[in-house]
Amino acid sequence: MRTDTVDSKQHPQHHKQFNKMDSIYENLDYMPSTTAPDFRCSLYKDFSFEEREQEREREREVTSPKWSKVLLTLLSFSLAFALGGLCALGMLYVNTRSDFISAKEKNSTITRELEELKTNCTRVKESLSLSVAQSCNLSVDGWIACRGKLYLFNSGKLNWSSSRAFCVSKGADLVTITSLTEQDFLVSKIKQTHWIGLSDLETEGHWVWVNNQTLNETGVQFWFSEGPTEPDNWKKQDPSGEDCASLGDSNGNFQSWFDASCKQKKKFICEKKNVSTSIIGTNL
Repeated sequence: MRTDTVDSKQHPQHHKQFNKMDSIYENLDYMPSTTAPDFRCSLYKDFSFEEREQEREREREVTSPKWSKVLLTLLSFSLAFALGGLCALGMLYVNTRSDFISAKEKNSTITRELEELKTNCTRVKESLSLSVAQSCNLSVDGWIACRGKLYLFNSGKLNWSSSRAFCVSKGADLVTITSLTEQDFLVSKIKQTHWIGLSDLETEGHWVWVNNQTLNETGVQFWFSEGPTEPDNWKKQDPSGEDCASLGDSNGNFQSWFDASCKQKKKFICEKKNVSTSIIGTNL
């Protein structure tokens, strides 16, 4: 008698259970693995990432030359623009330099012409002064007739007040200078400083002629302007100042006016109108 047969017969329930277990274990080979899908997904993911990286690399390789071309183009345009700007600046510099040289030459020409005009003007002025001096030589009793006036150049030296008193005694007064022509005429006749009829005795700095005309009214002034300018009201020799004007100074500057102490003794010039019909005057 076989034991397994007896057992199976005796334990039919157990036999069924064993069959079920065998079936379960047999089917284990067909159970889906819990790790396999993850592994395959991982491989798929890795494969997709590599493909994407390769695709991106290819895109960069394609895009990089394009951007390089764009940058090179922009750089070329920039260099061309800069070169054009340098050329324009060079042309502008050349033109400006040419204009500057031309203007400098023109300025030199104008300066030279001005110097020539000044020289000619000086010559004309000297000729006019000489003409006036020569034409004003007719005299009676020491008086020189010129342009409707009579002038007396006194050789004696007096202070300013005494000089004026002497002129008044002759029916005249100290000279009043009202034009450049008159100034030049007087200068041509003197070799030493002479009193003229100008003072600021009443108000310091307010110079008035003996006929009560101011410098603004006569419109001419010939004060010394080289070095220390005149009038300076110097008080070293006379504490009261310098209130009277003279034509010329002791240094030979006869073409200018100087203020001086009225107490000094100088030669002087008297002036009066020429009312005599017997004296021929020259009207210039």
